[in-house]
Amino acid sequence: LLRFPPAGEANIRREAERRGLARDRLHFTAVSGKDEHIRRGALADLFLDTPQCNAHTTGCDILWGGCPMVTTLGGKMATRVAASLLRAAGLPDLVCAGLAEYEDLAVSLATDGARYRDVRRRVEAARSGDAPAPLWDTMRWVRNLERSFDAVVAAARRGDAPADVSVDDVGAEGFDRTAYAPATVEP
Repeated sequence: LLRFPPAGEANIRREAERRGLARDRLHFTAVSGKDEHIRRGALADLFLDTPQCNAHTTGCDILWGGCPMVTTLGGKMATRVAASLLRAAGLPDLVCAGLAEYEDLAVSLATDGARYRDVRRRVEAARSGDAPAPLWDTMRWVRNLERSFDAVVAAARRGDAPADVSVDDVGAEGFDRTAYAPATVEP
């Protein structure tokens, strides 16, 4: 947990002790550089997302480090971000419909070693290999964005009025990754 603000740490420690949690189970740290932040996240067993305001960048960092994240789906944008991250990482089974399911899943992952190891393996696999999950497939994202730019430029050259653009996903195998070079833009 982040050691900020100081009153927050004291309040969390007090509440944890009131609930019988051993003092050494909570770890507070100062703000760190990105590399250290990622390494710290990888040390965690499970990231329990907050339902009121989901993890955004922190969720990406936690998943990149290989730590499973459990979230619940809310009704507003700020309560749906982690669900989007998990789905884009190919981990929709870690998105819960409500708090009871969220608690059940968290407890199951904490007590069922085989299930936990399977989930952790899938989190780590989502960002590696020749076909990473869409969340981590920057090359695929860039190629899709370039295709949308091509569509916008073509429409402008035809004299079309500005409009929404939709392109089909190139997919994980929709281009040669070994020969890929960004498109050149003509003036």
